[in-house]
Amino acid sequence: MCVIIDTNLASGVFGSPRRSDYVPLWQWIEERDGVIVYGGLLATELENMEKARRYLKTLSSAGKAHRTPDEIVKREESRIAGACRSDDPHVIALARITGARVLCSADKKLHKDFKDLCLVPSPKGRIYQSAQHKRVLRHDPNCVGR
Repeated sequence: MCVIIDTNLASGVFGSPRRSDYVPLWQWIEERDGVIVYGGLLATELENMEKARRYLKTLSSAGKAHRTPDEIVKREESRIAGACRSDDPHVIALARITGARVLCSADKKLHKDFKDLCLVPSPKGRIYQSAQHKRVLRHDPNCVGR
Protein backbone atom coordinates (compact mmCIF):
# COMPACT_ATOMS: atom_id res chain seq x y z
CA MET A 1 0.00 0.00 0.00
CA CYS A 2 1.36 3.39 -1.03
CA VAL A 3 1.09 6.77 0.63
CA ILE A 4 1.93 10.19 -0.77
CA ILE A 5 3.13 12.73 1.79
CA ASP A 6 2.46 16.30 0.68
CA THR A 7 5.00 18.94 1.64
CA ASN A 8 2.45 20.87 3.74
CA LEU A 9 2.54 18.07 6.36
CA ALA A 10 6.04 16.75 5.68
CA SER A 11 7.73 18.69 8.49
CA GLY A 12 5.32 17.10 10.99
CA VAL A 13 5.54 13.62 9.46
CA PHE A 14 9.34 13.59 9.16
CA GLY A 15 9.94 15.71 12.27
CA SER A 16 11.59 14.54 15.42
CA PRO A 17 10.30 13.64 17.90
CA ARG A 18 7.43 12.00 16.04
CA ARG A 19 4.12 13.72 16.61
CA SER A 20 1.43 11.41 17.94
CA ASP A 21 -0.72 12.16 14.88
CA TYR A 22 1.81 10.36 12.68
CA VAL A 23 2.71 7.38 14.89
CA PRO A 24 0.12 5.08 13.20
CA LEU A 25 1.44 6.16 9.79
CA TRP A 26 5.03 5.34 10.76
CA GLN A 27 4.02 2.02 12.33
CA TRP A 28 2.25 1.11 9.11
CA ILE A 29 5.30 2.05 7.03
CA GLU A 30 7.97 0.53 9.26
CA GLU A 31 6.19 -2.56 10.58
CA ARG A 32 3.63 -3.45 7.93
CA ASP A 33 3.21 -2.97 4.18
CA GLY A 34 3.23 0.81 3.87
CA VAL A 35 5.44 2.45 1.22
CA ILE A 36 6.01 6.16 0.61
CA VAL A 37 5.94 7.11 -3.07
CA TYR A 38 7.30 10.37 -4.43
CA GLY A 39 8.60 11.83 -7.67
CA GLY A 40 8.48 14.88 -9.89
CA LEU A 41 8.00 18.23 -8.18
CA LEU A 42 7.06 16.48 -4.92
CA ALA A 43 10.47 14.76 -4.85
CA THR A 44 12.21 18.11 -5.35
CA GLU A 45 10.16 19.70 -2.56
CA LEU A 46 10.76 16.83 -0.11
CA GLU A 47 14.46 16.59 -0.92
CA ASN A 48 14.84 20.28 -0.06
CA MET A 49 13.81 19.37 3.50
CA GLU A 50 16.79 17.86 5.33
CA LYS A 51 14.83 15.49 7.60
CA ALA A 52 12.60 14.29 4.78
CA ARG A 53 15.63 13.72 2.54
CA ARG A 54 17.40 11.65 5.23
CA TYR A 55 14.30 9.57 6.02
CA LEU A 56 13.55 8.94 2.35
CA LYS A 57 17.11 7.77 1.72
CA THR A 58 16.93 5.33 4.62
CA LEU A 59 13.44 4.14 3.70
CA SER A 60 14.45 3.67 0.06
CA SER A 61 17.31 1.41 1.14
CA ALA A 62 14.83 -0.63 3.18
CA GLY A 63 12.33 -0.87 0.31
CA LYS A 64 9.85 1.38 2.14
CA ALA A 65 10.06 4.38 -0.20
CA HIS A 66 9.91 4.42 -3.98
CA ARG A 67 10.87 7.32 -6.24
CA THR A 68 9.03 7.48 -9.54
CA PRO A 69 11.18 9.02 -12.30
CA ASP A 70 10.46 12.72 -12.70
CA GLU A 71 9.89 12.55 -16.45
CA ILE A 72 7.11 9.97 -16.00
CA VAL A 73 5.39 12.16 -13.39
CA LYS A 74 5.75 15.27 -15.58
CA ARG A 75 4.26 13.50 -18.58
CA GLU A 76 1.20 12.38 -16.62
CA GLU A 77 0.93 15.80 -14.96
CA SER A 78 0.71 17.50 -18.34
CA ARG A 79 -2.19 15.21 -19.29
CA ILE A 80 -4.34 16.16 -16.26
CA ALA A 81 -3.22 19.65 -15.17
CA GLY A 82 -6.29 21.47 -16.50
CA ALA A 83 -8.68 19.11 -14.72
CA CYS A 84 -7.33 19.71 -11.20
CA ARG A 85 -8.88 22.15 -8.71
CA SER A 86 -5.68 22.27 -6.70
CA ASP A 87 -2.26 23.56 -7.69
CA ASP A 88 -0.82 20.07 -7.18
CA PRO A 89 -1.33 18.13 -10.42
CA HIS A 90 2.06 16.48 -9.75
CA VAL A 91 0.53 14.75 -6.68
CA ILE A 92 -2.47 13.54 -8.67
CA ALA A 93 -0.17 12.35 -11.46
CA LEU A 94 1.89 10.41 -8.92
CA ALA A 95 -1.25 8.74 -7.54
CA ARG A 96 -2.36 7.75 -11.05
CA ILE A 97 1.06 6.29 -11.91
CA THR A 98 1.83 4.47 -8.66
CA GLY A 99 -1.64 3.38 -7.57
CA ALA A 100 -1.23 5.23 -4.25
CA ARG A 101 -4.62 5.73 -2.65
CA VAL A 102 -3.62 7.35 0.66
CA LEU A 103 -2.67 11.02 0.76
CA CYS A 104 -1.20 12.73 3.80
CA SER A 105 -2.03 16.39 3.22
CA ALA A 106 -3.81 19.38 4.74
CA ASP A 107 -4.73 20.91 1.35
CA LYS A 108 -8.54 20.84 1.00
CA LYS A 109 -8.52 21.41 -2.76
CA LEU A 110 -6.02 18.59 -3.18
CA HIS A 111 -8.30 16.37 -1.04
CA LYS A 112 -11.13 16.99 -3.52
CA ASP A 113 -8.90 16.16 -6.48
CA PHE A 114 -7.57 13.03 -4.78
CA LYS A 115 -11.09 11.75 -4.07
CA ASP A 116 -12.35 12.58 -7.58
CA LEU A 117 -12.74 9.25 -9.40
CA CYS A 118 -12.27 11.03 -12.74
CA LEU A 119 -8.77 12.08 -11.64
CA VAL A 120 -7.81 9.19 -9.35
CA PRO A 121 -9.69 6.08 -10.49
CA SER A 122 -10.97 3.31 -8.26
CA PRO A 123 -10.28 2.47 -5.55
CA LYS A 124 -11.20 5.88 -4.21
CA GLY A 125 -8.44 7.97 -2.62
CA ARG A 126 -8.31 8.33 1.16
CA ILE A 127 -6.92 11.17 3.28
CA TYR A 128 -4.70 10.80 6.35
CA GLN A 129 -4.15 13.86 8.55
CA SER A 130 -4.11 12.56 12.12
CA ALA A 131 -4.11 9.40 14.24
CA GLN A 132 -7.92 9.45 14.01
CA HIS A 133 -7.53 8.50 10.34
CA LYS A 134 -5.50 5.31 10.94
CA ARG A 135 -8.36 3.24 9.48
CA VAL A 136 -7.40 4.49 5.98
CA LEU A 137 -4.00 2.77 6.26
CA ARG A 138 -4.76 -0.47 4.49
CA HIS A 139 -3.43 -2.45 1.59
CA ASP A 140 -4.44 -1.64 -1.99
CA PRO A 141 -3.20 -4.22 -4.50
CA ASN A 142 -2.83 -1.63 -7.25
CA CYS A 143 0.15 0.06 -5.55
CA VAL A 144 3.26 -0.37 -7.69
CA GLY A 145 5.64 1.10 -5.13
CA ARG A 146 6.65 -2.33 -3.88
